[in-house]
Amino acid sequence: MDVSKIKAGSSPDKINAVIEIPYGSNIKYEIDKDSGAVVVDRVLYSAMFYPANYGFVPN
Repeated sequence: MDVSKIKAGSSPDKINAVIEIPYGSNIKYEIDKDSGAVVVDRVLYSAMFYPANYGFVPN
């Protein structure tokens, strides 16, 4: 997957986003720069979890 080819969407009604940390999850993902694959970056091994979706809107 080439992230640079993902359109931002048709503002203001629709926006595409890449979510790297899903709400309520203890897993963080990232996009591998070489392959373009979404891979697990880290896992939290505690009772903590991410309180909101975190990611970016592509160009």
